[in-house]
Amino acid sequence: MSLTSRACFACYGFAAVFTALSARLVYLAVDKHEASATSAKNNYQGSTIIPARRGTIQDKYGTMLARNEPLKNVIADASLLVFDKKDGKKTEHIDLRPRVAAILSEPLHMSEAEIVKRITPGDKYIVLKKKITEEKFEGISEEIEALQKKQKVNLKGIRFEQDFERIYPAGQLASHVVGFYGFEDNEKNPKLGRFKGIEGIERSMDDWLTGQDGSRSFEKDGRGREIVSSRGDERSPRNGSHVRLTLDLHLQQIVETELAAACKKLRPIKASVVMMDPKTGAILALANFPTFDPNEPGKAKPEQRFNHVVAGIYEPGSTFKTVTCAGGINYGLVDPDTTIFCENGYWAGFKLHDHHPYSDLSVTQIIEKSSNIGAAKIAIKMGEERFYNWMRNFGFGQATGIALPGEARGILHPRHLWSNISISRVAMGHEVAATPLQVVTATSAIANGGHLMMPQILKDIRDDSGTVLAEYKPQEVRRVITDDTAGKVREALIRVTGKKGTASRAHIPGFRIAGKTGTSQKIEDGHYSKEDHITSFVGYVPADDPAFCMAIIFDQAQVSDHEDVGGFVAAPVFKVIAEQSLAYLGIQPDPILLQQEKDEAKALAKNGR
Repeated sequence: MSLTSRACFACYGFAAVFTALSARLVYLAVDKHEASATSAKNNYQGSTIIPARRGTIQDKYGTMLARNEPLKNVIADASLLVFDKKDGKKTEHIDLRPRVAAILSEPLHMSEAEIVKRITPGDKYIVLKKKITEEKFEGISEEIEALQKKQKVNLKGIRFEQDFERIYPAGQLASHVVGFYGFEDNEKNPKLGRFKGIEGIERSMDDWLTGQDGSRSFEKDGRGREIVSSRGDERSPRNGSHVRLTLDLHLQQIVETELAAACKKLRPIKASVVMMDPKTGAILALANFPTFDPNEPGKAKPEQRFNHVVAGIYEPGSTFKTVTCAGGINYGLVDPDTTIFCENGYWAGFKLHDHHPYSDLSVTQIIEKSSNIGAAKIAIKMGEERFYNWMRNFGFGQATGIALPGEARGILHPRHLWSNISISRVAMGHEVAATPLQVVTATSAIANGGHLMMPQILKDIRDDSGTVLAEYKPQEVRRVITDDTAGKVREALIRVTGKKGTASRAHIPGFRIAGKTGTSQKIEDGHYSKEDHITSFVGYVPADDPAFCMAIIFDQAQVSDHEDVGGFVAAPVFKVIAEQSLAYLGIQPDPILLQQEKDEAKALAKNGR
């Protein structure tokens, strides 16, 4: 090859190389400019998250039900503890782990070998110790500072990260309302799993409680350490809002204490109590058995965490007869004194039994004696269409809209699915299923004069300064019966708790109590059980100006056959809870009524009765 050819070849080669280099420079400068700039920026700039504090949950008076316990996590940055230090042409390998371990071992209650093993070279975020309380942290930080001075070591690779633990000061009290906070896995993408409210108010109000994290930017030195004097923009966190409930923790404690005592004696599979202010729809207390401690939700079985008041359904049995009879009165088909023939205990046409062989009963007596046949005949007077719409009007078969997760709608079959005898069964609370919340809400509508109120569990939401962000006022869904009808039904329900009624054990001296017992056969394998029952009582007191309406339900109480009814199982529990609740609320017995009862007792004693 000639010299000229070689020169040309070399020129072409240099031209190709420079063309490739130029193309690469253009690619880096144009196409990769943003990525390169970001990478360079990350070498000298950094940012850190300033966590927002989760809001608290309180009862109506501000008593704490859920709060945050400030904690610290000890974090190690191995890049600042294990690295190569260049000094001219020499490179020195620096490993501060043994000295760090010697300083941290005693304060953190960890062995030196364990600390050294955990600090993996190259890892910038290593959790050495989690959830150190603020009180312990002060002692640990002082101890570490003293040891640093003594050993002349600056632990720049160790920092303390702010954290918190969700604490439930009331323990099991109101656990099914409050719920709990924890880590929820994401099955599709494990990386998207996060801490959030899991159940109860913690879940339903998670967006309000969570808040928004803040951030702070800063410059880093050559070894990636934060330069304190060069801190940049800082965005403050927005703490979560504080949720105040309608619950009264003192009433809640009365309810849960007495429910636990009753369950110890009666040994049911499960039980529920819900107390409502009938005038506003506010839930004053809500409890279930079995229960759990939200501080240790992992130890609870699923059935312990299940909120039966809101999500559990059952056949309400005879408590439903109140709704049936109220319909007949409200439509003008019957009045309290209307007499209905109750077939002497067995109605062959509908294969329907009564507990006792009644002949003629007034509508008031049908409620008082809890006649299945009498209730069925009133429903038949209304007709299927009108009776179905009447039940829908009271909210059965529909969610109430309470701000708690998992609410069940209950079961109210459409009319086209009814059999020829369905109307007679639904009239006495069979072939229909409701939640305890729906039953107490419907009964409260009778207690307050005919207004169906939306159940309220939220009172208001406030920020850190106390400013009200949202307020939940009583909300009427609709008027369901007239005030006159409500009054007539009330008088019949008062007789239920009288000496001849099915719930005489619910009576409290000096008070007029309106209520209704319920006993329904459990459905097992698609059939009604002859041995196992759900027993209940729903009532309100004082009857003429109710402070609260309360429903109590026991599933399969362990009692003798003749006592396995609402009047023996649930009514006495209503009495003990109501007595204490009335005393707490400062509601005194009627002195005239009290005196009348004393006089009657004396007269009976005088006559040897």
